[in-house]
Amino acid sequence: MRSYAELMRVPGVFGVTSAQLFARLPLGMISLAILLHVQSLSGSYALAGGVVACVSVGEAIVMPMTARLAGAMGIRTVLLATAIINAAAMVMLAFVPPHPGLLVPLGLIVGASIPPIMPVLRALYPQMVRADSLRALFALDTTAQEIIWIVGPVVATLLTSAISTAIPLVASAFVTIAGTVWLTLNRPIRTLSIERNESSFGRALAARAVVLAMVASLALVASFMALEVAIIADFGEQRTLAGLGLGLSGFGSLVGGLFLGHRRLSLGGLVATMAVVAVGTGLAGIAPDRGLQFVALFFAGFGFAPAMSTLYVAASRAVKPEAASEVFGWLNTGALAGAALGTAIAGVMKDSIGLDGAFATAMVLAVIAALSPIIATATGPIHELST
Repeated sequence: MRSYAELMRVPGVFGVTSAQLFARLPLGMISLAILLHVQSLSGSYALAGGVVACVSVGEAIVMPMTARLAGAMGIRTVLLATAIINAAAMVMLAFVPPHPGLLVPLGLIVGASIPPIMPVLRALYPQMVRADSLRALFALDTTAQEIIWIVGPVVATLLTSAISTAIPLVASAFVTIAGTVWLTLNRPIRTLSIERNESSFGRALAARAVVLAMVASLALVASFMALEVAIIADFGEQRTLAGLGLGLSGFGSLVGGLFLGHRRLSLGGLVATMAVVAVGTGLAGIAPDRGLQFVALFFAGFGFAPAMSTLYVAASRAVKPEAASEVFGWLNTGALAGAALGTAIAGVMKDSIGLDGAFATAMVLAVIAALSPIIATATGPIHELST
């Protein structure tokens, strides 16, 4: 914990961390807010789900491009331009008639214009702190973002219930603009820059550490989303308890990140943290009572943040600094693909086999994540994991 306290004393770290968390808070609200709003207006879950899917598709396709543009056009220019477009699209989505011809394109624009804050900042981190503090900063980033996924859905549902379904979208637009402006006023964003990436688009994906990070994070996110499907189906109408269980998993990730995220994990350590996720996920499906199931869910999240921070450090060290923002854009795309994959497979397995099928899907995906570093290093070591 002392390493985090020391990190907070580094000029610029606290300001950037606070501002980026606030600016990215809408990421925890958008999907649920759009789902509730479109369904309420149209009466169709199919249309609502389709618009939410369009947001993910737009973000997955465009994020590597906008992240790369930050090096060519400047960080502040890209962040502010995308924030303005994103906010305008969310406001329009809140007030246009519930027609697919309007909602679907707006969903794509909302996703495509999400400011590339995460990949840009993770590309800047090596310039903000000493090399021996980089691991702790990535761990802090990965751990702190759990707050987004805990607070965001709560805010979205409260605003929807208290005022209207349009308000969470308007609030998200305001927070996106205000948070991005706040972020760009911080000295590291004003004074640091990302070099123009002269290599061809996508070339950074050739680095083995980057491929490992993309595959492992995809599988981890897919496992969590499949577990979410399983838990929601398991609890049925007890949605509050289901939310508590999933919240415990997020809390487990936060605790794991605080205690382990700043430590240098070897290959074995990386595999072990993801194995904890797999074991916790498997036990959640066979626990004989809710109390033990909640304990299992805590451990299902415990290894998530430490593993992700280790993968991010390895990926950042595997490429030239000017390619880092694009790499983290691709990792974001991989995570989105994992979310869609895990949700889809678990849903199919639940309908065809039953609840056990959804839990089994989550556990198998977590096992794949845990095995991926072993498979990746079978033909030779990945040096970035040991430095």
